[in-house]
Amino acid sequence: MGAKTKIDWCDSTWNPVTGCLHGCEYCYARRIAERFGGCWRLDLPADTSWRKNVGERGLMGDYARHRNGKCHVLDEPEIECGVIDPPSGYRGKVKPYPYYFDPTFHRYKLNEPQRWKKPRNIFVCSMADLFGDWVPDEWIAEVFKACEKAPQHRYLFLTKNPARFGSINGWNHRYNNEYAKDNMWFGTTITRQHELNRMLKLPYGNAHTFLSVEPILERIEIDHYLPTSDARWRCSYCGHYAITYANHCGSCGRIGGYSGSFRKQPVNWIILGAESGNRKDKVVPRREWIDNIVQICDEHNIPVFMKESLRGLMGSEFRQELPWEAKL
Repeated sequence: MGAKTKIDWCDSTWNPVTGCLHGCEYCYARRIAERFGGCWRLDLPADTSWRKNVGERGLMGDYARHRNGKCHVLDEPEIECGVIDPPSGYRGKVKPYPYYFDPTFHRYKLNEPQRWKKPRNIFVCSMADLFGDWVPDEWIAEVFKACEKAPQHRYLFLTKNPARFGSINGWNHRYNNEYAKDNMWFGTTITRQHELNRMLKLPYGNAHTFLSVEPILERIEIDHYLPTSDARWRCSYCGHYAITYANHCGSCGRIGGYSGSFRKQPVNWIILGAESGNRKDKVVPRREWIDNIVQICDEHNIPVFMKESLRGLMGSEFRQELPWEAKL
């Protein structure tokens, strides 16, 4: 959960929050948490002092109870067959996922980026969706405060719920100012065509944005959501672009959806990858799926980063482009 990672588009992962409730069948994070999760102390009754449920702490309140949720806060790490000795530190093996894949806030990990003096590209919450509906605003606020205390790094946030980027504490305004920093990148994950509208919910203004198409499970036509140079209007309902204004959208047919205010380049970077693991119904991508996206990205000058899972499929056309000119 710390410095080293096999994710090839970042230097490190940092997981102050772990666990997710999306329930994706292809999720690698869930497999890891189930393999290395649990703790001997979980056999204790749920009302013991060591088990800090979010609802009990008042951070989620009614929402935790509504979900019958297993959301937890750890101010100190769970130690397997060891003791916590403040004068000398933690002795024993730290259990990274004591609640398996239940959403868990590891507050004791917030200062990790400050300890990393050399600048890194950090994937924030690779073992969670920090912007999932079940995550309390307070957790997100504390993570951002920790980022601000270590500005030498570049932070990459990835979610399947990009609408929440602009819904927390008036962030639509704050993104354009306070959070639209050069060292912060905001991305969303898509795997199929019907999920592509998530791209339209990425933050506007000066924020850096990216799209993670991993695992790609079918052919995806992203050009529908990328404006041409002569586009002047965009439908707020379906994302269709138009050169001339009309009362009805030329794509979805709805009335009054066209707006002249839209981002000329919805994403600054695209990551492509195949499904990992050995799931029974694992989807193996076709070469034409990748070629189609790459061609469109080249037309719009969008850098493309292919994960190692595509090296064999792409051969000499394999590429790993980073949107920043050089690492911090």
